[in-house]
Amino acid sequence: MPFDISMLGMGYFSLDAAAVDKSPSEMVITDEKEETYYIVSREVYEDGPQQEGYKIIVNEGE
Repeated sequence: MPFDISMLGMGYFSLDAAAVDKSPSEMVITDEKEETYYIVSREVYEDGPQQEGYKIIVNEGE
């Protein structure tokens, strides 16, 4: 079953904006098009987006 994209919350069109807004315990991910960035926890990432091909752009603590 595909994950519900609404779980990702608000999307950012700028990697810089997403990286500034995230907390140290969160990461920034994007889909294969790299047009929209999302701030998520590792748990949210592992529960769906990871299996759908989303990749981590900014890791926790960065």
